[in-house]
Amino acid sequence: MLVIVVSALVALGGVTLYSGIWPPTTVVESESMQHSQTWTAGTINTGDMVMIKHVPSPKSDVITYVQGRSSGFSTYGDYGNVIIYQAPSGPSIIHRALLYLTWTNGLPHVAGYSNQSWITVTSSYILVKDVGYSHRNMVVKLGGFAGENGFITFGDHNLATSASFNSVLDAYVAADQNLGIAPGPISPSEVVGVAYGEIPWFGLIKLNVMGLFGEWPTSNEVPQYSYLYLFLSIVGIVAALATPYYVFPTGSRK
Repeated sequence: MLVIVVSALVALGGVTLYSGIWPPTTVVESESMQHSQTWTAGTINTGDMVMIKHVPSPKSDVITYVQGRSSGFSTYGDYGNVIIYQAPSGPSIIHRALLYLTWTNGLPHVAGYSNQSWITVTSSYILVKDVGYSHRNMVVKLGGFAGENGFITFGDHNLATSASFNSVLDAYVAADQNLGIAPGPISPSEVVGVAYGEIPWFGLIKLNVMGLFGEWPTSNEVPQYSYLYLFLSIVGIVAALATPYYVFPTGSRK
C-alpha cells in the first residue's frame, strides 16, 4: 500500500511539473465536444478527466483547426488543438481552436490562411467547409467583434447539432463567439492551456457528487456505457489491489 501511495504521489508530481499548472486536469461536464452519444475513445466525452498543459505563448504555441488541417496535425478526433479558456461568466470552457483572427485596416486576417479552397475570408464572415465529424460547413459571423484579435473557438458536438443554418452560404453557425458562450475572440491571456491527454470516466465520480448539490445541470449528457466502463475499471483496480502479491509470478530462482 505504501508503494502504491508513493507511486501515485510521484505520478501526480510528474504530471503537474509537465503541465506547469494546478490543477493539471479538468473534468468535462457537458457533451459539447462529444462525437457520439456512445462513449468514443480518442475524443472528449462527458465525465472524462482531461489533462491540461500550460503554453507560454498561446498565439504561436496553439495550433488551430485551420493550421492543423493544412499540416495534418490533429487531436481528439479532429484538426488542431483543443484549448481551455476562462469564460467571462466564470467557468472554464474546453473547446477546439478554429482559427486565430487579427485585423489590419479594418480587414480580417486568419493565421495559416493561404487561399485554401475550403476556407473563404471576407470582411463580414469567415466560411470553413467540411468541418468536423459532422462534415458541416461552418460560418463565423464577424459583425459583433470587428477589430478584435484572438482565437475563434467551437465545440465539435455543438457544430454537429447546431440548428442555426445560413441557407445562402450553406453553412451552420456554431462558434462560441456567435452563440453567446464567449463575447468575442479569446485573447492569449484568457487561454489557460491546451488539452494533451485524458483519463476516461473517472471524472463522473466528481460530477455525481456535484449533482447531489444541484451543481451539475447536464447530468443527462453522459454518453452510453460510460458508467459501465467506470464500474468495470473500479472493480479491476480493487481486484488488483486485493490480490496477494505471491499470486503473481516472480521468475525462476537459482
